Amino acid sequence: MHEDVRAAVQRYVDGCRAADPAAVRDAFDENAVMWGYLGPEFVTMTGGAFATEVIGTADPAGPGYAAEIHSIEVVGDVASAVLDERQFLGADFRNFFGLVRREGVWRITSKVFTTR
Repeated sequence: MHEDVRAAVQRYVDGCRAADPAAVRDAFDENAVMWGYLGPEFVTMTGGAFATEVIGTADPAGPGYAAEIHSIEVVGDVASAVLDERQFLGADFRNFFGLVRREGVWRITSKVFTTR
């Protein structure tokens, strides 16, 4: 079960690394929402908008990009994961993901993040 959740988060990471909006969109549930801080600025958008407007206009991540999953917790068909990204879009991030398994597929339903 943990490996399936890890694979869902890894889809997000791989899509971000490659600046592939379709891969990032696939990592998110169609109703996913994200909230967080870029420095002092509060931002919110849907997962789909993030894929299109941010990832779709970004360059692939440079050689300094790194992503590390720190924790995964699974209870039935819901899960949480914590992901650190370094040198992503010019900043370092800590991401807190909520995930849900529907019809056998794990997808990110929420993302709360901050720059570090």
